[in-house]
Amino acid sequence: MRILILGGHGFIGCHTSDILKQQGHTIGVVDCYHQYYTFPDKEYFPILQIRKDHANSDQTFVGKIEDESFMATVFQEFRPTVVIHLATYPNAKMVARNVTDATNNMVTATAIILNLCVKSNVKRFVFASSSMAYGEFNGKIPNETVACNPNTLYGSYKHQGERMCQIWNREYGLEYVIMRPSALYGTRDMITRVISQMTNSATQRNQITVQGPDNRLDFSHVTDVADAFARAATKEEAANEIFNCTRGYGRTILEAAELVRDTLGKGEIQTKPHDPFYPNRDTLNSDKIKKLLGWNPTVDIEQGIPAYIEWFLQQECYNEK
Repeated sequence: MRILILGGHGFIGCHTSDILKQQGHTIGVVDCYHQYYTFPDKEYFPILQIRKDHANSDQTFVGKIEDESFMATVFQEFRPTVVIHLATYPNAKMVARNVTDATNNMVTATAIILNLCVKSNVKRFVFASSSMAYGEFNGKIPNETVACNPNTLYGSYKHQGERMCQIWNREYGLEYVIMRPSALYGTRDMITRVISQMTNSATQRNQITVQGPDNRLDFSHVTDVADAFARAATKEEAANEIFNCTRGYGRTILEAAELVRDTLGKGEIQTKPHDPFYPNRDTLNSDKIKKLLGWNPTVDIEQGIPAYIEWFLQQECYNEK
């Protein structure tokens, strides 16, 4: 297939590109190298180069997905069979800090891309949603039939993207697959998610702050999640389905912090109350994707966190004195 990955040099994108390329598909990547007003150049560009090398795409198009004329040119030149949409703000607080830009990136751009998929006779559109679309879990282990009630702008935009996929399918027949990952971590990450933030803090300040130590997250390794996206892009059984794609085993944030501390041999853990900005989450039920697509996530935090830390310590941009 000819598979166009939007955000293909991002965290999930570069791993997904690598898997699909190894399977023999032709891979195009669109990326604007957005730093989300967060990542400093000295850290961003070295990790970006590592991601580019890992993605190993056949073609790269540099530009913004909300630029309709640019994206029309990309579709005309690459002629994708499948589009995977991973070009998005990485987390909820970044969206809250940059509402206008995030709205253009997460809502307007999605409409532009969906229209181009229809015009270009794309077979399938794979959309990266999030467990944040559910909102508060309220002690439940949600499967894909549980109603979404997002309580952050980020979660609401992810849910809106899901609805847009379904509307374009109903009105134009565009095939979709909606993916809901959660609590990602792993190699080639920027300092933005829970595990990377704790590792960086322990290394730089000998301190790990845990907000809501008893809160649980379904920590999911990026290679497992990228494999799920590759299956969503290529397997017929995925057509017009919604999938949770998580490890399926909630762990407390304190457990993760202790693993970071014990692996590094440093990092005094300080606990604080849960940050009410975020919904209380936990385990997701990912049985559906396992049964339909044969997906088998294999990485627990006992293996994934030490492997991430080993990679982190090798990166000069994160370990300059």
